[in-house]
Amino acid sequence: MRAERLLRLLLHLQTRGRSTVAQLATALEVSPRTVQRDLDALSLAGVPVYSIRGRGGGWTMLPDYRSRLTGLTPSEVMSVFVGATAHVLADLGLDASSELAVTKLIASLPDGTRREAEYARQRLLIDHAGWDDRRETPRWLDLCRQAVWEERHLQITYGDTTAAGDGATPDRDRRRRGPFVVAPLGLVAKARTWYLVAARTDGRLRTYRLSRLTSAELTDDTFTRPADFDLATYWARAQREFQASRPTYPIVLKVRDHAVRRFRPLQPMLPVDNNWWIIHTDLENPHEACAAVLAQAGAAQVIAPPELVTLVGEAARAITATHRPTSRE
Repeated sequence: MRAERLLRLLLHLQTRGRSTVAQLATALEVSPRTVQRDLDALSLAGVPVYSIRGRGGGWTMLPDYRSRLTGLTPSEVMSVFVGATAHVLADLGLDASSELAVTKLIASLPDGTRREAEYARQRLLIDHAGWDDRRETPRWLDLCRQAVWEERHLQITYGDTTAAGDGATPDRDRRRRGPFVVAPLGLVAKARTWYLVAARTDGRLRTYRLSRLTSAELTDDTFTRPADFDLATYWARAQREFQASRPTYPIVLKVRDHAVRRFRPLQPMLPVDNNWWIIHTDLENPHEACAAVLAQAGAAQVIAPPELVTLVGEAARAITATHRPTSRE
C-alpha cells in the first residue's frame, strides 16, 4: 500500500507541479503527517523533491526530472482506454483527435499491454447517458473554453427558468443576474450538461450552468489564476454542499418489482408478498413525490407520510374526472 502511495505522490508532483502538504494529503486521502513522511522517504531514496518556504510555497521536483514509469497494470489499461467520454469530446470538437491519440497510445505500448488495451476496447463501452437524456446544446462552450484557456474575463448575464433545480448539481446563482464580470477558472461536464466554474469580482467562486447563460462576451481584461485552485477539489466540495443544502422530503413507498429502479432507496429494501417491496426514499417536496408516484400507474403506493397519501388520492381523482370517455349518441 505504501509503495502505491509513493508512486501516486511522485506522479502527482510530476503532473501537477508545486503542491502544499495539505493539497497532497487531500489528493492521496491520507493525513498531512503521512504525506510529510512519504516526501522524506522519496528524498532519502534520491528523488529530487524539495520544499519552497513562504507564501505560495509547497513541495516540488527539479524541472527536468522524470521517473521512468512505463508499466501499466491490466486494470490501469482498462481505466485509460475504456473510460472515455465521447460526447464530452464531441462537444469540445476533440473526438477525432481523441481517437487518433488512443491509436498512438496503443501503438506505443509493449506487446502484452497493447493486447490488454485492444481486448478491453473491443469488449467494454461506457455510455454515461441515460435513455431519456436530452443533450443540451452548449451554446457558449467555445467562448467559455477560450476564456478559461486565455485567462480572460467574461461579461455574462445569467438567467433561470422557473424550475426549482436540476438534480445533483451545485448551480448556485439561479436568479436572473447581470450583466456582471467573472474570471473563468474551469469547465465541468456532468453527464450531458456543461457548467462554468468562475470567480466573481468579490473573490467568491460560483458555478454557472451554460444553458442558463443568456449572454456572454469575452473581454480584453486578463486575470491571474489562483495558484491554489484545483477544479476537481472545488467540484467535489460544491456537490457535497449542494446535496447537504438540498431540500428533502422523506417518504415510504410500497413498490412493485419493475418500478423499484425508479426510486433511490435510502435503506435496505424490505420484500413484501407478490413481488412488492417497501422502500424508504426522499424527493425534494410533496408535489414532486406525488408526481413520481402517479407516474408509476399503480405500481407505487404511498405508505407515509399521510399528507402524501391524501395528495396522491386527490390528484388521482382529478385525473379520473378529466379523463372519462365521452359518450357517443
